Amino acid sequence: MAGMVVKNNMSALNTLNMLNTNHSQLSKSLAKVSSGMRINGAADDASGYAISERMRAQIRGLEQDNRNTQNGNSLLKVAEGAVSSTVDILKTLKEKVINAANDTNTDEDRATIQKELDQSIDQINDNANVTYNGKYLVDGTKNSQGSATYTALTNKSLSTSTGARTALTDLASRTDENLGILSTDNVTVSYVQNGKTYTTTFSVGTNTLQDIFIKAEDVDLSGQTFADQSNLSAASAINYPAVPSLDSLQQQKIAKENAMYQAYADLNGTFTAANGTTYTDSTYGGSGAQGAYNTASSAASSAKGTALSSLGTWSSLMTTGANGSAPGGRTFYSIGNALGSTFYNRGYTDNDVINALNTFRQTEVPDPNTVQAGASGSATDILYQAMDEVSPSSASPFNQIAGAWSTYQTDYSAYTSAKSALSTATGDLSTAQQAYNQAKSDYDAMFGPALVTNYHVGLDKNGNIVDTATHENAITVTSNNSGVNGQIAGLTISITDSEGNVRKTANASLDAFNETIRAENESKNDNSIVLQTGTKANQSIKVALTDMRSEALGLKGSDGSTLNIGTQKKANAAINVLENAIQKALDEQTKIGSIQSRLEYTAANLTTATENVQASESAIRDADMAKEMTEYTKNNVLLQTSQSMLAQANQSSSNVLGLLA
Repeated sequence: MAGMVVKNNMSALNTLNMLNTNHSQLSKSLAKVSSGMRINGAADDASGYAISERMRAQIRGLEQDNRNTQNGNSLLKVAEGAVSSTVDILKTLKEKVINAANDTNTDEDRATIQKELDQSIDQINDNANVTYNGKYLVDGTKNSQGSATYTALTNKSLSTSTGARTALTDLASRTDENLGILSTDNVTVSYVQNGKTYTTTFSVGTNTLQDIFIKAEDVDLSGQTFADQSNLSAASAINYPAVPSLDSLQQQKIAKENAMYQAYADLNGTFTAANGTTYTDSTYGGSGAQGAYNTASSAASSAKGTALSSLGTWSSLMTTGANGSAPGGRTFYSIGNALGSTFYNRGYTDNDVINALNTFRQTEVPDPNTVQAGASGSATDILYQAMDEVSPSSASPFNQIAGAWSTYQTDYSAYTSAKSALSTATGDLSTAQQAYNQAKSDYDAMFGPALVTNYHVGLDKNGNIVDTATHENAITVTSNNSGVNGQIAGLTISITDSEGNVRKTANASLDAFNETIRAENESKNDNSIVLQTGTKANQSIKVALTDMRSEALGLKGSDGSTLNIGTQKKANAAINVLENAIQKALDEQTKIGSIQSRLEYTAANLTTATENVQASESAIRDADMAKEMTEYTKNNVLLQTSQSMLAQANQSSSNVLGLLA
């Protein structure tokens, strides 16, 4: 037991220490009770404080994610509204072109409908320029990264065994029932590209399914519309997964193209290919076999006319006037005197000669040499003999007639030469035509439109193979050029019988080429809209919005030309164009709607996550108020007790003064 001391009052020091401890505990209790939180600083619970702060950061991030989601939904509503308006316009336009396809309308009526169509197409462009917070949405600037794509049109209504070389008369429906197409029927095929409509009609005959596209291709020789096997998208669909050597195919294609174009130039004089290369005739004097034939035909016709004219001059001199009158009659008379009774003694009259000459004029240019040599006894033969036997100096009129006869002989010789040249040119034209036909046949056999019989359709913008929905074989034709400018906006095939009646059953299956891959321009950068929906990097939703301008929908060309409905055939072709355009717009509307629906789920998920993280953070940081109040009361009592005991301890030193008494 410690003695009584004055300098160091250990009891007071110990009590003061306890007082300070109790005061500190009471302060903490006061902070917890007043803030409602168990942890008010890192000192209260270092690890708990760190976890709690991270959770608080996450909560605030989740709350911002929720706001991002709501803003993103608002943006998509603006885009969806624009596309919805475009769908309404397209439905109206389809109604209008169906009206224009009805022949109760005059050309003036169609011109009026065309004006309305043009204005509606312009409005579609206005819709595509809609903005949100200054950002254009559906004008093609918010697309994802990818290569340019090719239009793929797929027919899933023909038999799965149908191939490019299937004869039209052998075509069958999906249920393998023959379509009943006859060789005497006619095929009309129309397609729309870059705002222009191309149409051709031909007889079924022995033509195949591929011939439909070959003949459609021939409407515009300046460019290739349908892809051949050297096209990457078509080649991938044909040979998937092994793509052939496109370089080798391309070289072969160039060689056959050059041969075909040169043969065409030899036939017609010149040809300029789509790439700008000009081919010129080097066989028929630069004008081509057709030009050489035209020149020879014109020369022969002119020479014939000249010969007939000189023959007419001679014959008019011979037949003018009666016997003994000037000048023809006197000539006959002089001939008669010179030959004695040769002419008239044979019983021929002037009219016999006149009738013979008129017969020559009405039929063909007579060959003077042949007629003279014949001497068959006709009045004309006798006359020709007289021309050879009688001296021209016997009479002045005879000199005039003899000169006309000499001119005729010269002109006839020129005509004979011209006919010979025409005969040669005719043979050359036939040869050149056959050479072109053969060169084109060789090209079409290998590089004609590639009709793919496969469940592979082609390549999407990311280079992935696109398949039919059912993974069943179907016929697919691909555009030759990629991007919006190369797209085939619509394809229409119609079969009519020899009387012009539409074969509806056949058309139901044959005219069913629907767009399975949409043509899009190349995008070197990813311009998709990014909606940040998570608290960490890359936790986002990317929204790529497709081009909804009229050009991308196939209603307008790059040169400003719009879909034309000026004739019944063009209006009929426009129906499928509008059908494809509506499908494009509906696909975009569906995509936007699905993302909106996803954002609603995202918002609900973010709300739930915020609640759960908040609950977790509360369990770590919030104070148990009943417990803290009990702790506070305890610490308060202890503090008061410490204060009281400190007072008592401070009095203990004064007890030493009792020893001085």
